[in-house]
Amino acid sequence: MLVSFGSGCQLNDNRNPSPEFADIHKIDIHSHIYEEMPSLVEFLQSQNARIVNIANRGLEGHVEIQQVIANELNQKFPNLFPYASTFDLTEIGEPGYADSVIEWLDYTLDSGAVMVKIWKEIGMELVDYTGEYIMPDDPVFDPVYRHLAERNIPLLAHLGDPIDGWLPLDPESVHYGYFSQNPEWHLYGRDDIPGHDDIIRSRDNILESHPDLVVIGAHLGSLEHDVDEVAKRLDQYPNFYVEVSARTRDLTRQPREKVRQFFLDYPDRILYGIDVVWRPYRTGPRPEEEKTNFVNRYEERMRLDFQYYAGTDSIEYAGQTVKGLGLPVEVLEKFYSENAIRLLGIDE
Repeated sequence: MLVSFGSGCQLNDNRNPSPEFADIHKIDIHSHIYEEMPSLVEFLQSQNARIVNIANRGLEGHVEIQQVIANELNQKFPNLFPYASTFDLTEIGEPGYADSVIEWLDYTLDSGAVMVKIWKEIGMELVDYTGEYIMPDDPVFDPVYRHLAERNIPLLAHLGDPIDGWLPLDPESVHYGYFSQNPEWHLYGRDDIPGHDDIIRSRDNILESHPDLVVIGAHLGSLEHDVDEVAKRLDQYPNFYVEVSARTRDLTRQPREKVRQFFLDYPDRILYGIDVVWRPYRTGPRPEEEKTNFVNRYEERMRLDFQYYAGTDSIEYAGQTVKGLGLPVEVLEKFYSENAIRLLGIDE
């Protein structure tokens, strides 16, 4: 069967059988693995997969140690752990701040980083000396964005949170567990913090002001509640891409054919990710049993995601029975690896 992709594409469900898990090259473009774990290395090598290690939280004080660990993993396993760096936010407003950030980022990029990450603390936590929230499109960041564009380095932008964070707690929401357990990020009724629309508008301003900067919207660009909203930005901003880390469950709550058509319409603009966290530099050494359980859960998650994206059977996902999208192999290959390889400039 001849398959074409693009706006308005339609595809019959009577296709060839789904590919095998190991046959598709898989790049998890968004996870945080900050320790060498032989069982994880074995899984990645045997199942045709790799992880982009993501540094984040410029206010936390761990920027340098993340760079050291991520670089060590990348040097030892160059085909398995490419990484994204980030930058300090504690000295924002100081003289020469942008120059010092650029100098640091150049060091990380010359050491091997392939991307730069900014996190939701910009727009939701970071304030200036007057107490005003510093938004992602603040002019203080413009020199950094311009420099990344000049170096052809993508910006992975986790800006904002799911819109549920500004709504009343809802036990039926896939994000109920997070917001009920992390009340500092549940902002319903908080007029003193920027709203969801404010942060999305600020992110869109970056896309408009820096059209040569590739921006990858983490977590479906914080518009995970409706792929139509994501599609609007993909249509409007050719430098915008999105990844699905920690948001596949949001896709399963939307109509299957709508989500499937979204992937068929934008096969070159969507990337795969999971967003798991392993940071013993924060918690101290972890027992081997805990490491084994972590790797097992990671593999289970990746395999379950694959059943949803590649398969057509009904599966249990996030507490609901859903039918797999059955995406064509050509779309799966772009989604799982080819888009990441192209945008990050990493070897196949």
